[in-house]
Amino acid sequence: MKTKLVSVAALLLTLNLVLGKLAATLALPVYLDSVGTILAAALLPPAFAIAVGVCSSLVGGLVINPYFPPYAPVQLVIALLAVLLCRGGFLKRWWSALLAGFLIGLAAMVTAAPITTVLFGGVTLTGTTAINAVLIASGHSILKSVLGGSFLVESVDKPAAALLAYFVLKRLPAFLKTQSPANPLETNRDKP
Repeated sequence: MKTKLVSVAALLLTLNLVLGKLAATLALPVYLDSVGTILAAALLPPAFAIAVGVCSSLVGGLVINPYFPPYAPVQLVIALLAVLLCRGGFLKRWWSALLAGFLIGLAAMVTAAPITTVLFGGVTLTGTTAINAVLIASGHSILKSVLGGSFLVESVDKPAAALLAYFVLKRLPAFLKTQSPANPLETNRDKP
């Protein structure tokens, strides 16, 4: 069972890295690096979901952008909130998955904005930095600009990530599902 958990966690970490790299390479104003974290929250025990999220930031610093590691606390918050929302049944319906994504996005915004402001002076990935630059140029402070830019990005990125997770969970073969109380789609017939 432990090998299955580690294998699924590694797959979800890879999903975060691939989608995050794609978004960074295309300079999209979204991150796409939390789909695997949300799926991990639904499929795996909380410690594994946290590991997927935090490792996404740490390894992302090597393969996506060297600025990723300081955002490990953001992935931690995403994982913890996703676990709570999954256990609350928020990934059972598409509309509640969107709501869960919006709530996760708000938490990510509040956690990431001080990091972006203090450590990086408002500069982050290309697409988001463009939004921040426009807001700074319009006379707002760096923090207000980062919060505004983060709100715009996170209100699209995290609901999209949660909706993608919902669709993946809905179509996931039974043999890939783990025996986790967080898995909102697991039924008794899925258990051996």
